[in-house]
Amino acid sequence: MEVSGPKAPLLSIVVLVYNTAEYLPACFDALLTQNYDNIEIIAIDDASTDDSLAICRAYEAKDARFRCLAKPTNEGGAMAGNLGIDLARGEYVALVDSDDMVTPNGYARLMQEAISASADIVIGRAARLTDGVVSAAAFLYEPFVWSQRRVLKSVCDFPDLMHDGFYWNKVFRRDYLREHDLEMVPGLLYADRPFVHKAYFLSRKTVVITDLVYLWRTRAAGAVTSITQNKSACANFVDRMRSVTIEWQDFSDVAGAQEYRRQIALSNVQRALHVIQGIVASPSFRRVFVEGMQALLKRYGDMDYRALGVRRQLYLRLLTLGEIDGLCYLLGLPAQGQTVELDGDCYWLQPFLDNTELRIERSLLRIEFPVIGFFQLCGQALKDGYLQLDLALPDAVMKHCEVDFEMLSLYGEGSMAFSALGRTATNIYSFSMPIPLEVTQTGAGATLHGLILNYRSGNVHGRYRVGWNLLSPEVQASLPLALGGGWQLLHSLEAGGLAMQQVAG
Repeated sequence: MEVSGPKAPLLSIVVLVYNTAEYLPACFDALLTQNYDNIEIIAIDDASTDDSLAICRAYEAKDARFRCLAKPTNEGGAMAGNLGIDLARGEYVALVDSDDMVTPNGYARLMQEAISASADIVIGRAARLTDGVVSAAAFLYEPFVWSQRRVLKSVCDFPDLMHDGFYWNKVFRRDYLREHDLEMVPGLLYADRPFVHKAYFLSRKTVVITDLVYLWRTRAAGAVTSITQNKSACANFVDRMRSVTIEWQDFSDVAGAQEYRRQIALSNVQRALHVIQGIVASPSFRRVFVEGMQALLKRYGDMDYRALGVRRQLYLRLLTLGEIDGLCYLLGLPAQGQTVELDGDCYWLQPFLDNTELRIERSLLRIEFPVIGFFQLCGQALKDGYLQLDLALPDAVMKHCEVDFEMLSLYGEGSMAFSALGRTATNIYSFSMPIPLEVTQTGAGATLHGLILNYRSGNVHGRYRVGWNLLSPEVQASLPLALGGGWQLLHSLEAGGLAMQQVAG
């Protein structure tokens, strides 16, 4: 549906509004004060019961770029988003949740890339915003998607793109969405991932930039939580399983999409397992979770889950076998797992190892690469202008894999690589990197680099940001550590873990 009127803007910003009166002024003010003003803002109020609609009307009255549509009944964010895209007049369209904020240069940077590259999609970096603090700690693999600028002709050129399944840190070419009838599934709460993943696959030019463009707000304790912050609710998990099923079906007969489909499925299983601890204390959630996961695993069939690590592989096997009491027992074990060496290999030591009654094959529990709970950054030192890091990882694991570290730039591209020093003690491996001598500080946060552990074992490869729980108590107590050259080693919420930053002099 086209709307007649003044000359169409280049960017239409669709804001999905529902009972967010507390946060709306900050959201709208951030949009209206962007360093990019060739915009229209379309606020879709989804039958809010608080003062949200009144706030929308007030902004509509004072700024000609702002218009509001009030829906008579609440039908969910997917319907509101689709309606906003239909109403959009811009060459590009963006979607915003009304409790979040766009950074001052966010749309200027996204649109600069969109216009210069004639891109179907442009993606920027996002961060969590909690009580005014910017953090990447809650993200999983998304920061690796945003770590360097990329121009992609196909999602197959960079399959990790699928880890960013959000709609709100992007601009989409409007005609591209309409050409492919791309919209969110009506009534689906977790509607962003099916929509975004399909858009990636169909796009013939997707650009990724490293600029921080979007701040995803974490609601204050005690506030009415958003959908994504209430992950353990039964209804939400049922909806998540519906979303996962839709994605599996969307690509069932699509030529050239089967590996992409498999990778999305693995990612969806991993994300579903993030809320597995909820089954211990809540019998009602346990029933919903077990039923949903068993149906999902049956739907996926004989999929290779090795990349998920031994913990998750055993959880999935116990779910398949219906051994839920045993699963709850495992979930109660300490996070730092015990291991045992058998016949030269390392295994997770718990009651299901070599259990003759359940007959879970031993190989399922063999640890062949770093898995959270079975490794730790146990030491750091400054030696002759070099930063040395010590990794505690069983020798029997290390023989199966390759491991390296790098300091990855959070602002802009580039990384600083560590050199492997080899095994320096039993189950200890050391890595070293020279401290940069030059002063390169050019702005707040400009030299923030997060520590990344990369690993490869056969055709399984992955990476971790080295967060607080992966640091030994000794390393935790040593931070922050002055390194020289204005640099310090610290734990950074913004980087999502251990980081190096050059401190302004």
